[in-house]
Amino acid sequence: MRIVHAAHYSFSRDGGEFFNCEYKLHTGLCQAGHYVYPFSIDDRARVNLLRSKRLGGNFANRCLITCCKNVEPDLLVLGHAQSITPQTLQRLRQTHPQMKIALWYVDQVYLHRDYSHLFAKLPFLDAVFATTGGDRLAQFTRDGCRAAFIPNPADANVERWNIDELHETDFDLVFIGSDRLRPERRAFLEALTAKAGNLRLGFAGCLGYPGVYGEAKDRMLKRTLLALNLSDRNDVFLYSSDRIVQLTGNGICTLTASASGLQALYEPDKEMVFFGSIDDLAAHARRLAAAPEHAREIGRAGRIKTHACYSGKAVADFICNYTLNDPAWRTFPWARYCQDW
Repeated sequence: MRIVHAAHYSFSRDGGEFFNCEYKLHTGLCQAGHYVYPFSIDDRARVNLLRSKRLGGNFANRCLITCCKNVEPDLLVLGHAQSITPQTLQRLRQTHPQMKIALWYVDQVYLHRDYSHLFAKLPFLDAVFATTGGDRLAQFTRDGCRAAFIPNPADANVERWNIDELHETDFDLVFIGSDRLRPERRAFLEALTAKAGNLRLGFAGCLGYPGVYGEAKDRMLKRTLLALNLSDRNDVFLYSSDRIVQLTGNGICTLTASASGLQALYEPDKEMVFFGSIDDLAAHARRLAAAPEHAREIGRAGRIKTHACYSGKAVADFICNYTLNDPAWRTFPWARYCQDW
């Protein structure tokens, strides 16, 4: 197909966010055999003297209309796209009646959060995809529009370190993530520190430690045995930030809250380790730190599962198949968590 992928590519960051979901899906769509034109919503919106997204919103919408006129896509894929208005999608529906429109959303979906920007677009969408499952996802179903779970996509050329094959470590357990304006996360990490005993803990971006990015982040991950996958909330069915593929995809033995339901995607104690409480987490970490080869086996199995099942190509293929209601979408490992046509 010919596809326009309108997302927050953030070209102005000069590669600072090369690991984000939009790039992995772009690559995956190309690997699946499609031509993909990248439309960077934020960059087009900032074409004004003040470099303001808000002031440039109307301009970005006009540019997307022009882009679709020039490319004549079979499929328009929107990534978050809060700035793209329902009026723009309605016009595109009128001018491109054969074109399908899908939207992906990789932040958590809460039942009581404001999703008016998504609800307003639903009449003009064929499918919505989110990294959240269950009832929170079902609210986005409308006549003509179905909602489907997608896992966070991995890319073998981004998550490429095979850390399960390395043996020199500076840390037993690492967490990389901000605790700014996240008091519950900070309290959790403080409690974990108090219960860690002799574990060598590594933190970045939290508990007063500076953040790490790019090569510095990779360096830290390559020197740890275990890593903590902690999201803003850990009780949302199937949800995780893309931290999950940054860890598992690199072959790190990953510890995740059992309340997330991610046991549906990773086999417990073989591909990922699940904990129920801080005491449980600390106990798992001490056990695995004392058996590093076992931890690396879990990391290796998690890496294999991530790249075999949750690659950018697999997720991109699923988005295309589901949007077009190609029966092949039912063959994907997570298809049972999606609404049928």
